[in-house]
Amino acid sequence: MNLFQRTLQYMLIAGTFVLANVSYAQPLAYIKQYQQTVITLSDSFGIPAELIMGIAIVESGAGTSQVCKILHNHFGIKASNHYQNYNGFKSRFKFYDKDWLSFVDFCAYVKRRKYYTQLKGNFNYNAWLNAMAKSGYSGSPKAWTSKIRTTIKQYNLVALHPKNANQQQP
Repeated sequence: MNLFQRTLQYMLIAGTFVLANVSYAQPLAYIKQYQQTVITLSDSFGIPAELIMGIAIVESGAGTSQVCKILHNHFGIKASNHYQNYNGFKSRFKFYDKDWLSFVDFCAYVKRRKYYTQLKGNFNYNAWLNAMAKSGYSGSPKAWTSKIRTTIKQYNLVALHPKNANQQQP
């Protein structure tokens, strides 16, 4: 196994997500591909569309991470599964039959958190990010929230859902 294959294997096992090596066009194509799914879930769960999309872009490397490509897991959600790669390595990340199921599961996960009832219908993504970071969603909350905020601003995700964009605070 060469260094590249070992790195990919490590990324799958450790859950390392890198957006730095992704071209600007990749996230735009990713946004276009999943925009309707995100808007539908935003309407159903009362979670800002730009938050859902921003987290998905960062966690999946805009759909380029091995966890996303192989397991259809766009959010790095962990769970035991029966997936084994060609080398026999198991992943600690949840496997989904379809990409959209990962988005639904992420929203269902957020819905089970204590902060959800207070924030449902509040489309200020900063309030959601702060609550998620405070609840321990990420092991590196400051770096994680910074990446999400930067992604939301860089790709103007506030404009993703016109209904939410009018309620968003700058």
